[in-house]
Amino acid sequence: MFRRLAKIAIAIGILAACAPPGGLLVSDSAEPVGGNLFIETTLDGDQFLVLDGEISARTAYTFLSVVEQADVEGLVIAQSPGGDLLAAHQIGREISKREINTIVLVNCISACVDVFIAGDIREMMDIAELGLHSATDRDFAYEIDRKYWGDLGFSKVNDLAYQVPNDKLWIISAKRARELRLATNVVPTDG
Repeated sequence: MFRRLAKIAIAIGILAACAPPGGLLVSDSAEPVGGNLFIETTLDGDQFLVLDGEISARTAYTFLSVVEQADVEGLVIAQSPGGDLLAAHQIGREISKREINTIVLVNCISACVDVFIAGDIREMMDIAELGLHSATDRDFAYEIDRKYWGDLGFSKVNDLAYQVPNDKLWIISAKRARELRLATNVVPTDG
């Protein structure tokens, strides 16, 4: 099933590479469900959940509502600059609990990475990038992040991220994310 999601993601990923920066990467027919979450439907009638944009408390609320009402196998992350750390942790804990798969098409920055790493299978398109840095409020967020990332088995990566000032980004290619075990697989855009 996730292989089918990856093939769909490849098609969206190719289109996304041509999209303007900051623009939405979902199709015109995607159904917005709130909080920058969308439901995409393929020509075959298959549906999948897409995160395209900033993560907020509304994103967490909507995500939790959707997974309570439907069997969500995977979350496609088209692009996200991050957002609310606690909302990302709420989403991530639910992803981990339900063993939901995640895939990044273009980029997943800051708190978005907290969502991505919670996936059971964590795939990235070969053109995709992750971006990490320390939180704005280091003293408050570090202990929260440290526990969250530690619970998921990524303490060392979190410690490295907190060495990066919050106004800078540590850009991690898909290949490097695989080496760090953040991604379980890299999907080639050429199919």
